[in-house]
Amino acid sequence: MSAWLCTSPDQSVSGSTPAGRGLRLILAASMLAALAGCATLPDGTATPSLARLSPEELARLSPTAEKLAPADLLAMARAGASAEAIIARLRTAGARFDLTPQQVVDLHAGGLPLAVLEAIHADREKALRNDLTEMLVERDRQCAGELEAERQRARLRSDPLCAGMPWGFYGPSPYWRYRR
Repeated sequence: MSAWLCTSPDQSVSGSTPAGRGLRLILAASMLAALAGCATLPDGTATPSLARLSPEELARLSPTAEKLAPADLLAMARAGASAEAIIARLRTAGARFDLTPQQVVDLHAGGLPLAVLEAIHADREKALRNDLTEMLVERDRQCAGELEAERQRARLRSDPLCAGMPWGFYGPSPYWRYRR
């Protein structure tokens, strides 16, 4: 610290004095020690590792939703299940049907209640809206990232009037060292 305080204006602070070189060596050693301390974890390992699941373990852990087909719903209706029970089973299974108009007519003619068909349509519309919302949110995140990257590039770009001169448009000045 004394090297910084005891230098005269004609001496360089870059460490040309023995005290300055010693100070730089001490600062470098302390920075390396601090970085080495940050590079290790409390248990002594150098880098954290992630335990990845294999596809078999992931399949075993994920809940197995039973697959429903429109024919299953029609069989439940023919067996005498109420519309509320069919809708409840449809929603617990998380089934999502994309029915054509002809399939809707055939299912209704086969005995599937109109309330179930309306629930299928409402669930499909809700799922489509959710998918669209997720897609728009992801697109907004991507655009925000691109905008921030462009702003960063603009900040780093030099002024076209200065043509990359570090001292500015008017050229070097004998007083540039004394600017604050």
